Amino acid sequence: MEKALEKVRNLLNAIFEKEVGVLVWVGSFLGIVGLRVFIETIVIPFSNTPDGVLVEYLHNLFFFLISFVVIWLILSKILHINPCKLAALFLGAAWLIVLPPILDIIKTGQGVYWSFYALDGPKGLWGEFITFFGHLPSGIVYFGTRIVFASVIGLIFLLAYVLTKNLWRSLFGAFMAYLTLFFMGSFPSWFAFGYYFFVDPQKIADIQGFHIAQLFGAQTSIFGVKFDNLKYAFAHNLDLVYFLVLVGALCWLFFALNKEKLWAVVKNARLPQLIYHTGLFGVGLGLGFLAYPGNLNLNVFSFFAVLDLIVGVWLAWVASVIVNDVYDFEIDKISNASRPLQMNIFTRKEYLNLGVIIFALSLLGGLMVSVKFMFILFFYQFLAWAYSAPPFRLKKFPGVATFISALASLLIMLMGFFLFSGDQNIAGLSWRIIILLLAALTLSLPIKDFKDIEGDKKYRIWTIPVIFGEEKGRLIVAVGIFISFMLSVFLLNEFRLFWWALLFGGAAFLIVINKKPRQLFWWVLGVVSIYGIILVKTLFL
Repeated sequence: MEKALEKVRNLLNAIFEKEVGVLVWVGSFLGIVGLRVFIETIVIPFSNTPDGVLVEYLHNLFFFLISFVVIWLILSKILHINPCKLAALFLGAAWLIVLPPILDIIKTGQGVYWSFYALDGPKGLWGEFITFFGHLPSGIVYFGTRIVFASVIGLIFLLAYVLTKNLWRSLFGAFMAYLTLFFMGSFPSWFAFGYYFFVDPQKIADIQGFHIAQLFGAQTSIFGVKFDNLKYAFAHNLDLVYFLVLVGALCWLFFALNKEKLWAVVKNARLPQLIYHTGLFGVGLGLGFLAYPGNLNLNVFSFFAVLDLIVGVWLAWVASVIVNDVYDFEIDKISNASRPLQMNIFTRKEYLNLGVIIFALSLLGGLMVSVKFMFILFFYQFLAWAYSAPPFRLKKFPGVATFISALASLLIMLMGFFLFSGDQNIAGLSWRIIILLLAALTLSLPIKDFKDIEGDKKYRIWTIPVIFGEEKGRLIVAVGIFISFMLSVFLLNEFRLFWWALLFGGAAFLIVINKKPRQLFWWVLGVVSIYGIILVKTLFL
């Protein structure tokens, strides 16, 4: 017996030593989920609409990927193994995803059982938990799903026991796997408990399945954006929540894999830029509300949609930072030696792979609300790539570089506006605001180039500070920022702003020409934020 166990251990250790590239792992997992959806929607058809198949695919992807990541992390903790060692094992285990519908077909000879979520109150869920989903309604059989769930729990126990020889630790691992699968299998119920806790705490004890179905199945608008497929409203609304859960789970996995690399990415995200992008999105939301106040329909899924888009914007910015870091490697060795690549925290390949994953997640964040937002984030990323990477490398050309950055910023503002305008798109947005934003940002964004003067100069990146020197460059950029403040008065045709624009534009001018402030972007961002509040109050309140 011991010899057999030793052979199994050696086999497992050989699997642990196999390296699986992150893009290979992700691509394979996406394909396996696609095969599952193919079996359910094509072999046993129940949907003929492309949007229905897309919602089903995304829903399956979220459910299984979140489940896999959590169980992956639990197992690595129990075995005291870095999650990276378990990558090949979990990629092989991903084939379990396609088994439930196949087992259902074998059982029935013609179709799949309807395996849905366990929707019930606290008492009902406890009954489901202690009976292994044994009290589900008669229409929900969970035949293939229950077999696979039981197999996963058993395999986790055997794996842990073979490697640790510790019965209690193995039982704990199996229990945690069951707890994870049960939580995911009843997730809408737990979400509803949390929702009603804030809305009406006394209602939690009275919750029944139909309350949860009504919460998620309601065909509600997200401000001006409408999802018209009632059949998939439940999955669509749940996916708005799942996206944030997935991002959190992946961050947890990244931390477990290598916390130094995670913190390097977080520190390199550049907090002022995250605030700046969030502010642009918020400006768009505000303008959208002013143009379409009737679309202000507040509900819990509107809240999650806004969060999804903000996280999508953050991820898009971080992906653009990675592209810039890769192609500015030599420049940053001179000007920004603390960047992740310069400190050898990542290899170039690892960093690019991470950029691809973050890029894809940003698109997914937009897609959660509408295909329109996915394409906006794609175009944002394209502009960021054209700015930094060959063959365009537009950052080399003064004026053009800042205009491209301004155009990318405009896209983020438009995302917020489109969330309110819906199918009306840009119809309710004044051309004056668009021109003001493009002009002001084109004139002001050269402020970010002062910290890179030495590196840009050596590699002939012709920014204003490089062309004119730091002192004259500061004066030119300061004048541009002052002009952008004054443009708000004339382009918006609001002369009540004149003295405010003069005051805050002058303050920004003095900050830029003064060499003492080290973080120019922070100081100017603060001045612009205060002036923006006054502008909104003057124009709209």
